Amino acid sequence: MTAMASTAGAVTITNGSFETGPAAANGYYAELGSGDTSITGWTVGGNSIDYINPSNPYWVAQDGTRALDMSGSAPGSISQTLATAAGQAYTVSFYMAGNPDGAPLTKAMSVDVNGSGVQGYSFDASGVTSYAHLGWTLKTYKFVATGASSVLTFTDLNTGSPYGAALDNVSIAVPEPATWALMIGGFGLAGSVLRRRRALAVPA
Repeated sequence: MTAMASTAGAVTITNGSFETGPAAANGYYAELGSGDTSITGWTVGGNSIDYINPSNPYWVAQDGTRALDMSGSAPGSISQTLATAAGQAYTVSFYMAGNPDGAPLTKAMSVDVNGSGVQGYSFDASGVTSYAHLGWTLKTYKFVATGASSVLTFTDLNTGSPYGAALDNVSIAVPEPATWALMIGGFGLAGSVLRRRRALAVPA
């Protein structure tokens, strides 16, 4: 029964670590403009993003070999449409860091679903001194789906800066419903009461 509850709202992120996408002509990154869909499963919005490719000594990704700088020439965004179940709660997990090459040193990014439930996140890149150690930090975003599809969007908020927030390893999960835990507790309590009544009914 638990498995059935989890399967009903199951959803996955396509290419969550951005491993499938275009090669960079310069070997370091490919700047992708608004409307670009060359990173499998994702659509670029805003101005542009930089798709970081695996080339030493550039960035070391949190997972795999590729990651995103959420600002190309100027701040951009990236979105994916997910198949969801209306009324189901979801938790999105992702890793955030920041391009240390320029200001602002505190990078800002937002996450939303269908343009609502916007939540902001920040990362202090002042202590980053190596492309090999960006200080990737795990973040989470929670939402309740309102329909059969939900558009998940990450947006860079560093106005006017080409040195944006870094994003990698996006995943999604269905949390165990609190009501199910309460039901299990209720069943256990009912069983305990029933056993106690039977014990009292046994003749001495």
